[in-house]
Amino acid sequence: MKILLANNSLNYLAGSETWTLTLATQLVKMGHDVTAYSPDLGLIATKLEAIGVKCVKELTSENGVKAFDYVLDENKSGFDVVICAHYHITHYIHSMLPNTPIIAVVHGIIHKNEQTGEIYPEHPVTEFKVDQYVSVSEEVQGILKQTHNIDSVIIRNFIDLDRFKKFKINSSPKKFLVNSNYWGVEDEINKIIKEVSVHYGAELFGIGINFASTFEVEEIIKDVDVVIGMGRSVLEGLAMGKLGICHGRWGTGGVINPENITQIREFNFSGRNSKSILSTPQELIEQIDRYYTQKNVDEVYKIIKKDHNAKIAAEQLIEIAKGLVKK
Repeated sequence: MKILLANNSLNYLAGSETWTLTLATQLVKMGHDVTAYSPDLGLIATKLEAIGVKCVKELTSENGVKAFDYVLDENKSGFDVVICAHYHITHYIHSMLPNTPIIAVVHGIIHKNEQTGEIYPEHPVTEFKVDQYVSVSEEVQGILKQTHNIDSVIIRNFIDLDRFKKFKINSSPKKFLVNSNYWGVEDEINKIIKEVSVHYGAELFGIGINFASTFEVEEIIKDVDVVIGMGRSVLEGLAMGKLGICHGRWGTGGVINPENITQIREFNFSGRNSKSILSTPQELIEQIDRYYTQKNVDEVYKIIKKDHNAKIAAEQLIEIAKGLVKK
């Protein structure tokens, strides 16, 4: 299929950007012809170009976009389907490709500023019918239905398991990694983790906007034992066979294990299952002592491989796309 991926940005090392790169990688492996659009190109666009994905800042005839033929009432856009995220991006895509099926993905729950009326990027489009909405969690799915009366299917946040390969953990936790763009060294959120790492006599590393940014995240994760973060950040750690702690600005979701992962992922590993409560260092130490075992991380990895696998997610999206094209 000829597929257009579209996102607010293809520049930063952030959630929807790395989601788009991960999906594109799988689609290319599957033999699809992929183009990516964003008004903000940069690092992620460079990575996409390296795997053969053309990246564009405008949808023009030079970029393969043809006008809709109103006489023949047919789609001549050159794309079979669009997979996109974000309110303004979806509007733009629809204005340029009015008869190309759109799959719109909603990654977050904050859709509107109730005081000012400002519409945020994750707000779904309600001005026209999107062909298929996709939610990354039950929480997002519920909000779309309750607030906007929009039905959606869940395709969970996914990880490239060929890139983020599984390793074994050490007999005791020797290295902790904070992976986040949302807090810095002096934030209370980080001080909690620092106290926990001191308890174990472990080294503490940080990557993200307020620490040190790097694309080669997997090269750092493979050498640590415990990964702390939210969303894709903690999922990458779980995919590499590390003990994961869901912890951040929304609260402490907990040390991830087979008993709590279902509840934690209903909130897309954000920590919102905690109702904004941060765990104390002692509470985290007690959980780590209980779940820092090879058996636990292996059982969690089985769940990640089954339900958060980029290859499976790409196949699901292609099945949706084929249905829309046929329809």
